[in-house]
Order: sequence, then C-alpha cells, then structure tokens
Amino acid sequence: MLLHLKIIDLATIESIAIDFQDGFSCLTGETGAGKSLFVDALAFVTGHRPRVLSVRPGAPEGCVEAIFSPVDPTPEEFSTLLKKGDEWIVRRILLPNGRTRQSINGNSVTQSQLSEVGEFLLDLVGQGEGARLQNPRLHSLYLDLFGGSILERESYEKTRGLWKDAVKKWEEFRLERAERERELERAKEIASDWEYLKPNEGEWDDLQTRLSIQLHAHDLLETVGNVYETLYGGEENLLARVRKMTMDLGRLELYDPRLQSMIAPLSEAQTQLRESAEECRRYIESVEFDPSVLGQIEERVAHFQRIARKYGLEPADLEGYLKRFSIAEAHDEAEEEKRFSEAVNVLRQKVTDIGNELARKRHMASKRLSAEVTGRLGRLKLEKADFRVEIEEKSPEDLPPGGFESIQFVFSANPGIPAKPLDQVASGGELSRILLVLKWILADQDRVETLIFDEVDSGIGGEVGEVVGDILSDIARTRQVITVTHLHQVARKSQFHYVIRKEQSEKETRSTILLIQKEDRVKEIARMLGGSDLTPSTLVLARELLESG
Repeated sequence: MLLHLKIIDLATIESIAIDFQDGFSCLTGETGAGKSLFVDALAFVTGHRPRVLSVRPGAPEGCVEAIFSPVDPTPEEFSTLLKKGDEWIVRRILLPNGRTRQSINGNSVTQSQLSEVGEFLLDLVGQGEGARLQNPRLHSLYLDLFGGSILERESYEKTRGLWKDAVKKWEEFRLERAERERELERAKEIASDWEYLKPNEGEWDDLQTRLSIQLHAHDLLETVGNVYETLYGGEENLLARVRKMTMDLGRLELYDPRLQSMIAPLSEAQTQLRESAEECRRYIESVEFDPSVLGQIEERVAHFQRIARKYGLEPADLEGYLKRFSIAEAHDEAEEEKRFSEAVNVLRQKVTDIGNELARKRHMASKRLSAEVTGRLGRLKLEKADFRVEIEEKSPEDLPPGGFESIQFVFSANPGIPAKPLDQVASGGELSRILLVLKWILADQDRVETLIFDEVDSGIGGEVGEVVGDILSDIARTRQVITVTHLHQVARKSQFHYVIRKEQSEKETRSTILLIQKEDRVKEIARMLGGSDLTPSTLVLARELLESG
C-alpha cells in the first residue's frame, strides 16, 4: 500500500509530505484548490505522462516520491529492482523542458519499466475512467478476475507465446534446410563443372596465347621469315655486311686507334643479331598452323566462356572460383525436423487444453458476474438495469490471443430495451457506476493493494452518494482506498480525511495538503454541505453526520 507521498516544486505545490494509512482515506478541497494536482502527481510517479504538472517557477526541477509497503511475494519480473522485504521507493523528476528521470530504490529505470511497476502498485480510477469499460479487451480481464481464471489466462498467453516461438524456430529451420539443400545442389553443380572442365593452372592465359598464334600463324611466319632472311639469308645479309664493316675497320685500326670506338659496338651488334636470327629460326620451326589444333583450342575456349557466363565471371577467374567450393557433407535432417514438429504439436495441445479450461471457467463465471453486477447496480439507483456478459466463440484452431472467446459486456438501463455493448448505450454516469460496482466485486481478487478514486462520484448526489461511500468503505476492508471527492456523503464515511488548500499572495500561489481531525474535519464537512459561510446549524449537521458515520 501507499505509505508516504512527497511532492516538491510542481505547479502550485512547493513542498508537501503526506503519510497514508491502510483503510479508507478521502481528499477534499474547494474547486481549484489543487485536487487534480494530487491525482496527477500520483499518476506521474507511477509512470503516466503529466497532465497538469509543471515545474514550479524558479525551481530547477520538480519531484514526486512515493513509498509503498513491501509486497510478498515480489513478482519475479521485478526481482532485480529490489530485495525481498524492501519497501518500494519510487522517485520521478520532471525537468523544465518536459523530460523526466525515474528510479526505483535508487536504480534508474525507463518510463516503460516504471509503468509496469506502477500498474502493479496502484490502480488509478480517475474521472472518465469509466470510459475504459468501452474497450472490450478489458472485459475478459474483469471476467477472469471474477471467475478465478487469471492463472489460466496467464498460462494460456505464456504457453501460446512458447508455441509461437516453436513455430517460428521450426519455420526458420525449414528455411535454413531449404537453403542448405540449395547450396548443396549448387556445390554439386559446381563440382560437376569442375570435373568437366578440369582447368590447369594458368590454362586460360595459355589458351589465349595459343589461339592468337593459330589465328595469325601466316602473318607471324611470313614476318619472322622475312626478318630471318634479312639477318642471315643470302650473300648480302645484314650479319655479313656488319661482319665486313667490322673487319674493314679492324684492318685500318693500325693507322688510327680511335677506330676502336666504332669496332666495339659493331662487334656487339653482330652477337645480338646472330642471337636474333637464331631465335627467328627456332620460332619458325615451332610455329605450325594446324586447323585441327585451332578447332581444339576454340572448343576449349568456348567451354571456359560458357561456364564463366553461367557464374557471372571472367574466364580468367573461373579456376579460382571453382576451387573454393566443395560438396558439403549431406546429413539426414529428418530426425531434427521430427523433433521440431513434435515440439510444436505438444505445445499446441497444451495451449488447447489450457484454452478449454479457461473457456469452461469463463462460461461458468459469466452468468454469476452478470447477476452480481445487475444486482448491485440496483443500490446505485439503477434498479431496472440489465448487465450481461456475452461470450462469442472464436476458432480454437487459430489459437487466438486471449483465449477461444470474444467477451463483451452489454447493458440496458431500462426494461424492454435490448442490451447493447457499453460503448453504444451507456452514459458517462452509468459507466462510472458500472466500473465502481466491478471494482467493488473484484476488490478481493485484484492484486493491486492501493486504489485511487478520482471523483468517481461526479454527477452523483444525495442517497446515491451515501451508497458510494458505503461501497468504498466496503472495498477498503481488503484494499487501501484513497478517493478524491466533492460529496460530504462520501467524505464522512472515510477513516482519514485530507484537505487540500490553496493560499495566494501578491507574488505566489501555494497548495498544501493536511490531515484534518475533530473540529477541522467538522468545518470541512460543513463547507461541503453549505459553502464557505459556516452557520451554526451547518456545523451542527456536519458534526451529527460524522458521529453517525
């Protein structure tokens, strides 16, 4: 339950610290005093976005801190945030730019984490919250709370999640298996092409050279033959002429030694020209045009080009590419496929069994909840109302979220008028009364220990207000109830009475919250009865009302 609330530098609140007790507490105050600030501060510290909160002018930040009593057992999902037996110290800071920081027992948390904790610690039933009943998704939750099928509900969703995960893993396995089979087929195809081609190292470059030679053999032989003939053929070949020039200069060297500088290059030229001539001879002997050889080379080149095109490669890269692939060892995956299939089927059956049990409990509880709500609405001056829980079956084959049923609350305020879904027929006041009755009925089942009611008695007065006070008192037997009210009929039923007041000066406005007792409480009830002018008769009536409880 909520033990302590501190609000610092938010809107008109400079600093407020309030201790709360178990049981039924109320908060009252004049219109505009700041009751909405109190409610928004509670909403803010439990993860909601601030509606009317802002940082007090001149302050660096605003802060709300709430301390809740230990919860035993601590839900597993929150076990990392606090130790067993620890109080929950929730702190949230609002910065002037609208950003927030939040922590639980000194550990920083995200807004999402704070919201999860907030939903567990506190249920805020605010003005207009009856509109929540227009959302059919909440109807199944209320029915399961009433029928004691929350464990089946949670087990259904958890097991359904495991089933969906198993289906996903099975599908992933099948996709991976198909991919592995495609890769194996590709590897086999590549191995087949390798076996067919069997390329030698550097063969493509060699083929290009050989093909070029065969295609240009006539020109090559004719040109090289002419070179050889010029260098070495006939009596006037180039070598013979160079040799004669060398000999003539050598004979005259005796007369002029400077001729040696001409003889040496000519001697070297003879050697190089002789070598060139020898190379030409060997080349001519090696080159032979053969149409059959040309055909073989062209066929081999075509094989390279065809396979290279198949894999989108250049023929020169084909050898290295084919070498990188090897046939992966194929193994029988049928057994693994069987395990996935069995896991999915086992979980499907488990979800089905839980879903059937959940459906059984829902059907049993629906009639009882219908009668219970209808009966209690009579105390709130809806004696002729008809409230029913309608269940529509969904296809169990699909394992739908939430169970095998679509659950919807229907309502009629007047006899002879067919009951219709709440969002089509119920007024705001009727929705508030239905919600209050549901909270009343479910008080013992709801795991949330603190309920905040923000003017759920809006639009209600007189005798009905007395009943609302009795209902809240009844809920407070098992839950901590804090209600913001404008009705003296509700306020006088509370065990603890807090009042919020606004003090204004020329420079600032401040709101304070006080726990009032005895005469202060008499005066507040009198104000709620007759306004700010407190007459003796009003005070007497207020005292009598408080004494009568």
